[in-house]
Parts: sequence; structure tokens; C-alpha cells
Amino acid sequence: MPTNTPLPIRLAQTLGITSSLFFGGVCAGLSFFTIPRLLESATPLMLRQWRKMFIAGKHAAIPGALLSSVSYFYLAYNALSSSNPFAGNGAGYSYLASGVLSVGIIPFTFAVLMPTNNKLEAKEEETRMLEKTDEVVEIGLAGRETAKVLVDRWGALNLGRVGMLVTASVVGIWTSVSN
Repeated sequence: MPTNTPLPIRLAQTLGITSSLFFGGVCAGLSFFTIPRLLESATPLMLRQWRKMFIAGKHAAIPGALLSSVSYFYLAYNALSSSNPFAGNGAGYSYLASGVLSVGIIPFTFAVLMPTNNKLEAKEEETRMLEKTDEVVEIGLAGRETAKVLVDRWGALNLGRVGMLVTASVVGIWTSVSN
């Protein structure tokens, strides 16, 4: 049965769902595939690779989160306005939830991942200045968290962002299909 949903709404649905699902997949790939490979490397190499991954991810994740959330917020605004025929079944609130989850990865990153990010950046800088082998770096950290523990923790904490983005996508898909 064909629907009379306006093209801008369909485009926003496609953009919101696709971008949140894509970036959720990217985050999952980092935690499930990249981090385990980094942990196999010597500490100085692992820290350099983590830093490059972090910088590249930072430049892509923030615009991606904003793109998907703006799309969902546009859909929520349109669904909550009384003149739109597709506003039934709480679509506006569902799209609003998807938008909040999508943009929520930014404060989540600052609140949850940033302490680990800061420690890893400090260790990378320290390692770069020492120019020493894996053994010297790890021995020099007696009583403190090792770089490998921090990278492993980062991979686990990153799964929170995966959950948020995948949930946003599932809610967006469900709302789009059911309206």
C-alpha cells in the first residue's frame, strides 16, 4: 500500500536511520575488531595507533551524531505538529528519543570516555618522549594502570555509544515503518 508521506520526511528518515546505524557500526567495529588488534601490538605502537584512531574518530563521530540527531529532531518536530498526518502513535516522541540518543554520544564521551582518553593521550606523549621499548614503559608504571588496560577499558566503554546509536536506529526504523 503506497503512502503519501512527503519526500522531505522520507529523506530525513533515511538520513537519520542510516547515519545513526552507520556510526553505531563504526563504533562496534572499533570495540570488536580494532581494539583487540591494537592490544596485540607493542605498547608504543599501540598508543600511536590508538591516538590516530581517536583523532580520526573524533572528526567523524561528532558530525555523524549531529547529522542523525538533526534528522530525528526534524522528524519529531514535524510529527508533533498537529497538521501532519503521520503524527500518530507517538511518532514525535519516538523520533525525539532517537535524536536524544544520537546526540547523547557526545556528552557520554565527555563524561565516560574522556578520563580514559586523557590517560591514554598522556601515556602516548610519555612514551613518545621516552622512545623506549614495551618492557621499559610497562615496568615504569608500577602501581598504575598500564596502557593495555586503558585501551582495553576504552574498547569496553565505547560499547555504550554502540548501544545508544543502535537503539536510536532501531527506534527510528520502528517508528518509520509503523507510521
